[in-house]
Amino acid sequence: MTASRHNPIPALLAAASLLAGGCLTTGSGDSSANRNPSAWRPPVADLAARTGSVGARPLRPDDTVEVFLHIPAGDKSSKISDVVDTFGVITLPLVGDIKVGSLTTSEAEKTIASAYVDGGYYQKIDVTVVCQSMMQERRYFVEGSVRKNGSFTWTDNLTLRSAIINAGGVNDFANRIIELTRGGVTTKYDLNQIERGTVEDPPIQPGDILKAQERWL
Repeated sequence: MTASRHNPIPALLAAASLLAGGCLTTGSGDSSANRNPSAWRPPVADLAARTGSVGARPLRPDDTVEVFLHIPAGDKSSKISDVVDTFGVITLPLVGDIKVGSLTTSEAEKTIASAYVDGGYYQKIDVTVVCQSMMQERRYFVEGSVRKNGSFTWTDNLTLRSAIINAGGVNDFANRIIELTRGGVTTKYDLNQIERGTVEDPPIQPGDILKAQERWL
């Protein structure tokens, strides 16, 4: 683990930075229980849900992860890098220690988002978890409004459309706009135009993150 778990100074500085970026806290009631990092443990998931992501593997000790936090209110973003320790735990600003070991990246994202929202820190937060260890295993990631979120094995000549098909296709809530993030740069593609052949079907590289947007109801 990083030294921040033993030395509170770096964690406090990181927390202050996020607070300056538009943190929202509850105004009444006793939230001390919600703010106790030890209270945040992974939700119980049945085997079917745990294995529903084709190609996904759970996070494990010594995995290097990057957690991208985006707060829509104020359009603030930050990135935290950490290594999963022997207890399956990583440390994040404000919420402290969170256990992500044995969770897929998609499950870890939900757990982290719940920690921030249910803990009263933000009304809404978007979380993306990228496992650098998986990237070195030549994998790519699909999330959002698809039928199977998770990491998938990269193959030669893989394109955006085939990557979405590997994830079971978009679900009924998708607007068919796909975000492709590579090296911190995000480009949007219209799946309808790709299928019609009016725009290119871009090649996918190991470590790419694809996110199917959800339409507004």
